[in-house]
Amino acid sequence: MKIKIQPAIISIVLLFFSLNAVAQNNLTDSNATDTKAKISIYAAAAYATPLHYYGRTDSLKSSAFLPTLIIQAGKHFSVTPSVIFTKNTSTNFDYAATVVNATYTFGELKGIAGSIFGDKFFYKDNSTLVRSVQQGQAGFSIGHLNKILNVTTGASAAFSKANTDYFANAILDHQFKIVKGENIFLVKPSVTANAGTQNFTRSYYKNSGFPVLPPSQQLVTESSKRFAILSYDVNLAATYAVKRFILSVTPGYVLPQNIITDPNNSSLSENAKNLFFCNAVVVYRITK
Repeated sequence: MKIKIQPAIISIVLLFFSLNAVAQNNLTDSNATDTKAKISIYAAAAYATPLHYYGRTDSLKSSAFLPTLIIQAGKHFSVTPSVIFTKNTSTNFDYAATVVNATYTFGELKGIAGSIFGDKFFYKDNSTLVRSVQQGQAGFSIGHLNKILNVTTGASAAFSKANTDYFANAILDHQFKIVKGENIFLVKPSVTANAGTQNFTRSYYKNSGFPVLPPSQQLVTESSKRFAILSYDVNLAATYAVKRFILSVTPGYVLPQNIITDPNNSSLSENAKNLFFCNAVVVYRITK
């Protein structure tokens, strides 16, 4: 069975960008306030359980571990290679894929801000990840950041040899921040609506035959594609940053929408339910 990995898992390691921006905005050392372009290197690791794809899951109870290297050029551009290992009831941290992400951010901590990103996927042979049909994706996000409520929207396209899938989201969040010396604490509750294209197959039996003969049943299979709401997510990100370290834990609750079912073929039906999940990421700045 294909493992359905949540799209946010691919981008979770990019949390360091916003977190590091907050840290640099509050720390007073010369490196943090230096505006010259330079190369900064970070080591990171992310963990997510259970894996889901907008609330769609499989029966393997899979989780993912992502060791990552983050290379930041200046304040706005980064290249992030990540390796994905999956763990479930049948495998123990099995290598699944490598992802290379490039992201450019713009804007400040207040006002209009956003990002442009691109991902390239490299899968092992016979990968169990549901995204193994996709060779890459590209997208953007833009939002208005203020003291009352941050409003962000984004869109992306995922490319494969067969077709292109399109996704969009809208996010409402608010950040609470406490600074004590070099210690920074952030809490950010958020609500997200996710939408995207769904490729699905429907099977049914159709009566056929000649008028003078008894009817016979023929199995008919139709393929279709639609753009619909995929899920609503409620998250609570808790982050701690000090010196070279950033630690973030994000528990969440996902409510899948527009679940595809086929009463004639259960293998074509999506397995989805409301569920709790938790993502965690730790980042260490290697360079000074």
